[in-house]
Amino acid sequence: LTTGRYVSALYPYRQRFGFHGLASGGIGYSIPAAVGVSLANPGRRVVCTVGDGSAMYSIQALWTAANHKLPITYVIMNNGGYRIIKQRLKAFHQNEHYIGMDFKEPRVDYAGLAAAMGMKATRVTDPKAIKAALAAAHATEGPHLIEMFVDGTV
Repeated sequence: LTTGRYVSALYPYRQRFGFHGLASGGIGYSIPAAVGVSLANPGRRVVCTVGDGSAMYSIQALWTAANHKLPITYVIMNNGGYRIIKQRLKAFHQNEHYIGMDFKEPRVDYAGLAAAMGMKATRVTDPKAIKAALAAAHATEGPHLIEMFVDGTV
């Protein structure tokens, strides 16, 4: 699940019954939607990719996934703020005054939040570690969150 068009463009769509939320403006949708998709498809692992800004809208759904031991791999791409809103401000209004759009003080620890809610979590800072992190997450019984640090430059 993702509402991010840049990430979804990289997907190899192989399963005709896959669910891909691609509606524009779906901030906060992916994390709880993954719970619903998992409940509707028992025994299948669900992968949810989401930006850190979108995750802030519905992070509490991680608790539900952990509580029900749902087989979900969450990948939160942490660019340190609301990059998509910054991009829109710059593209549509030539405005680069990004007030209140960075998660710096304090920095949000998504892997720590997941662990606090009873979920296994991994941090990825090196792109070479992505494949191993995904393999480990997919081998986990129940949910697993990967916090992937990405460039937040606009």
